[in-house]
Amino acid sequence: MKRKILFIPFISFIVLLFGCSSSSGSFASDKMIKIKNEVYITSNETVTEDELVEQIGEIEVTSTNERDLNEANTVSSNTYKVGTRLFKMNNKDTKDMIAVEDSTSLYFIAYNNKYTAK
Repeated sequence: MKRKILFIPFISFIVLLFGCSSSSGSFASDKMIKIKNEVYITSNETVTEDELVEQIGEIEVTSTNERDLNEANTVSSNTYKVGTRLFKMNNKDTKDMIAVEDSTSLYFIAYNNKYTAK
């Protein structure tokens, strides 16, 4: 009986330890895109294909570990697959926002992280 009493707190401690482990290399948000030193967060807002001006790039690296995406000249994301196309929108500055092509041919607006509410 004493073994059982000691075993339960030990297992609880292990579960708590893994549940609270630090994930220092993971992103603070999903649906992030990094182009050079600019970070964009994709919203649920869509735009039509008519609102797109030109393709400005595509995702080159995908990883859920932020440390993997520190290369300054790489276009990367923690959500979108390699090859996902990125676009400049009509009358919008790419420093403020871009459009991201979804696999279903929808285009979502991604806002520069500098301008999103913290």
